[in-house]
Amino acid sequence: MSNVVPTASVTFSRPIGNMEAYFPALSDSLGGSADREHWIVFLALKLSFPPSIVDPVPYLKRAWQALQVQHPALGAILSPSGASDLKAQSTVSAISYEPEAWANISFSCRDERDAATLFSSLRPTATATCYWLSKSSEVVLRTSHWRVDGVGMTKLGHRFLATLADVVKLGADAALDTYAAQPPAYPPIGPSLETLIRGSKPPILSASKEDPVLAAAADALVGEFLRGVPSIGLPTRANSYDSLPGSSSRVAITLDETATGKVTATCRERKLKVTSAVHAAIVRATAKFPQHPLSKSYAAFVPVDLRRPLASTVGPETRDDPRVTGLYFSGLPVCIEDVLGTDGKAPKDFETISRELDAVYSRDLLEFWKPEGHTGSAIGFLDLIETYLQRTTALLSATLPEGLPPLQTPDLSSLGKMDAFLQNNYGVGDGAKVKVVDCWLGTETLNRGVQFHTWGWKGKMTLSACFNNSFYEEAFVVDVLGKAIEELLAGCDVHKP
Repeated sequence: MSNVVPTASVTFSRPIGNMEAYFPALSDSLGGSADREHWIVFLALKLSFPPSIVDPVPYLKRAWQALQVQHPALGAILSPSGASDLKAQSTVSAISYEPEAWANISFSCRDERDAATLFSSLRPTATATCYWLSKSSEVVLRTSHWRVDGVGMTKLGHRFLATLADVVKLGADAALDTYAAQPPAYPPIGPSLETLIRGSKPPILSASKEDPVLAAAADALVGEFLRGVPSIGLPTRANSYDSLPGSSSRVAITLDETATGKVTATCRERKLKVTSAVHAAIVRATAKFPQHPLSKSYAAFVPVDLRRPLASTVGPETRDDPRVTGLYFSGLPVCIEDVLGTDGKAPKDFETISRELDAVYSRDLLEFWKPEGHTGSAIGFLDLIETYLQRTTALLSATLPEGLPPLQTPDLSSLGKMDAFLQNNYGVGDGAKVKVVDCWLGTETLNRGVQFHTWGWKGKMTLSACFNNSFYEEAFVVDVLGKAIEELLAGCDVHKP
């Protein structure tokens, strides 16, 4: 697989968006010089093919070629000018590829024993990539986060598998535009999030000057996060403060159907989101480790999928606007004050933390914020997203003030039920099926925090943790993961057999 991309055949370009600029800038600040990239998204799909498919490689390769035709952003590249202000000068450009040229630079068969091993062995690539691991029967889709968010990656996995099923049915020599009946997107790279919103409603977003109401709302949101800074965190390897980030690893625990059902039922009875309970368990597990004297609260940004409010604002998803590739999420601030307990108070319990987190996860994004004394309708989260993104990207890219401990806060990203995006199997004709035996999603990470992901699949809940090997030992993260699961089960009154 080559890392060289032809740059002479650019077919479409547009200015980079705030979120798209944030990811490469963050990678640079965290150690991109070490040839690593922060938050590369990695989707692993363990497949079972019908007996008639002796060698799946030609079908997988053809499906990957067709997927790029359907979603040209997979081959898009960033074109920085070299200026210090990445957003001011950079563009996102679509490239025209011949099918074989695309496969040569982005598709390969690997000898690693499984996707978890591959996860720790890869370096950044210029385009999205696809890997086939015959030893574990896993196909992996991998891309820089500025192209695709987590929900988009699972949707992309479905598109790939649907296309693969068509390739098996129609043959690997059929025309690329006949598979999955999905025409190429136009424009080949969708608009940035802020451009998409600005081009719809409200007119206030098109004003050249910052609106004071939106500015006040954005400042208030950022203030919610800052109340908890410096946040509690997980201890890193000794003497690792000046270490460059190395490879990433991931570990996971999957609850069986019985335990998953009990956790879900308890949350339903308490009118809590399962994500709130899982996040509370992570906070509780973290709080039991020694902390810096200044760290007494938990502060983080929780990712929220914006596809639903976007559908209400700019219209439902269509073939021309699939909202698969692209960044359609943002982060809401969460601050659990005084988690550790001070002035003789006991540390906050699972129920209290869950309720406080649930208040954030349950916020109405359509009627999100109403200024004090404001007589009009509430402001939607999308209304202030551009102003808010400007502040959060600046905040998260800023140098840490002297005297504060390094950021080691564990984060959680919830994907909900994977079954909502991925089918258990895909028919290939005559009753035969390509079956999805298992799946998982992870993000390579360069920072000093552990990135947790949770999702449901076939009635079972998984909690996984991705981390950088320069800052954490696998045995330690496995222990933290186990402690978080124990907190979850105890907090939901689920007792081990």
